[in-house]
Amino acid sequence: MQFRLATVLLAATLSPALATGQVYQTVHNSTVDPVLSPASSKFLTLPGIFTDLVRSGGGQFVELPNGDARLTGRVFAQSNLYVAFLFDITLTGRITPADPGYPPAGAPNLGLYGSAYTPGGSVDPNTFVYYTGATGTLTGVRNMLGGKITLASVGPVQLGTGANNRNGMPGMFGEFAVTVDSNPPWWNLVPAGNAEFSLDFVTPYNEDTTHPQVYVQSLTNLTDGRALSLPGVGDDYVFVPAADFQEQNNGQATLNGTLARVADLDDTWDISLALSGRVDPGEASYPPVGSPVQQMLPNAYVAGGGPLDPDSWHYYTTVTGTLTGTGLNAGGLINLTQTSATQVGGGANNTNTYFGTYGSFAASIASQPTGRTITITGDAEVFALTASFPVLPFPTLTTPSVTPTHPTVTDQGLILEGDNLAWVKLATVAGTIFNAGDATDFLGGWLRIIDNTHIEVHPVPGLVPGPYNVRVYNPAVQSNQIGVDLVAPTTPVFYSEPTVGEGDVIHGRMHHGNVVGPAAALVVLSQSLAPSSVPGIANLDIGANWTDYLLDPTIYFHDGASGVAEMNYGPISAALLGQSYYFQGLVVDIGTGTPPFSETNYWQVTFQ
Repeated sequence: MQFRLATVLLAATLSPALATGQVYQTVHNSTVDPVLSPASSKFLTLPGIFTDLVRSGGGQFVELPNGDARLTGRVFAQSNLYVAFLFDITLTGRITPADPGYPPAGAPNLGLYGSAYTPGGSVDPNTFVYYTGATGTLTGVRNMLGGKITLASVGPVQLGTGANNRNGMPGMFGEFAVTVDSNPPWWNLVPAGNAEFSLDFVTPYNEDTTHPQVYVQSLTNLTDGRALSLPGVGDDYVFVPAADFQEQNNGQATLNGTLARVADLDDTWDISLALSGRVDPGEASYPPVGSPVQQMLPNAYVAGGGPLDPDSWHYYTTVTGTLTGTGLNAGGLINLTQTSATQVGGGANNTNTYFGTYGSFAASIASQPTGRTITITGDAEVFALTASFPVLPFPTLTTPSVTPTHPTVTDQGLILEGDNLAWVKLATVAGTIFNAGDATDFLGGWLRIIDNTHIEVHPVPGLVPGPYNVRVYNPAVQSNQIGVDLVAPTTPVFYSEPTVGEGDVIHGRMHHGNVVGPAAALVVLSQSLAPSSVPGIANLDIGANWTDYLLDPTIYFHDGASGVAEMNYGPISAALLGQSYYFQGLVVDIGTGTPPFSETNYWQVTFQ
């Protein structure tokens, strides 16, 4: 019953009798359900050219009240990320189950297993909606720049639940004849059969968003990309990490993220934009007054012989937002009011040929940052690249001349050098993945971005000493790997999380230091940072001469390979909140069993 309701709702959404305005769908690569389909999951196949093209940005399917539809976006080849095309398909002749002549000749195209269809299965072709005509273009960008392909449907394009011939979800399938109008330099594109589009409708869909980078110098005078230009304050803000852009099925959109200057990652603003009043090609009010804004060189656009067609862009005519200061700008608030419609499309970001957005805004200061005074001298401009994965600068780690060493148990981080590290979100050491965090992530490892060329890595504590590889990742790609030697501490040490909350666990990790043989550990707790001593036995930095101490009665044994003893305390009671305790360990050399016992450093844990 639930599935049937979904098919009815989809058919109603696509029906001209019920559509009172635009119908917006975000499209994505179809995921193959092997129970239902024998096919592959590629978004677009071009036999003889590339058969592994997947959506990488845009992916908007829009139905107009007059019955026509438009499919736009960008694809790249999984075998070559820089083989890419902008696609723009116009669909006409919509026929629904309620119309005469349904289904049209040549329909439906049933690419699922027979068992997937009614009455035995759940996919009902009688609910599909068709477009009897579809034509469009694939315009080469990146390594395909200069190439152009014309597509013309060879049968009805079908929409509906299970119509994508890949799964039982709402989607679309169409087959197209392929004509190569022009080849890119160094390529000879020879089609060997019909193209196929197979896609899912996924609305809303969150696009990872970053600053558009300059990669084809001949199309722009820019030397560097940026996400925000705030005249009088800075013109080099970028999204750190990737932001989020979401186009919704009601014609609205949102953009949210954090902007920072690479030269000073503490100079940050949180941006929040609310976009509405969407206008698409084919509407009477298209394009909005003052649009399009074209800041690339004339040869970047179709009028100048380039690949970018502003007639395929869509716009948001009502956009408001804020810049809320953080870091260096804490306390600051800037209100943004549009001075141009925000444009979305291939090359609309005014920097490169990727899918993206651009908008300009009057910026008024509602409150100054607490620590400084800023003056805005012109309109703010927002530039964004939106893609299914963010296209970010590749992170690299500098291979040092001498392999760095780092203790296996410590509260200190390993400082690594490199480039484009501002966008790093993950790191791996010894195959263990950990993300950006702070010292409360002691047990699982964590990393901290210092600046664009330095990162602080805290591996998982207690690994077996030896050589390991380190690699870092931004949301799109991984870096090269470098080696690091994790070494045993030369003296006994004790570390854990410095702060814990109610219900948390203190994960104590103690290394026996230079003890050669088997070792055991004792732990003393105190709220006093005054020493305690028993001459010839032990000397502690805590305990107030044994008047304020707790002895953990458990004897912990150090692992023979790592030299580490593990002691976990918790979950923490609410009664401890607001207090602090000092922890210090004693190492017992089991081989001798005689004092004096070696003591660790003392370590403070605060309950908050």
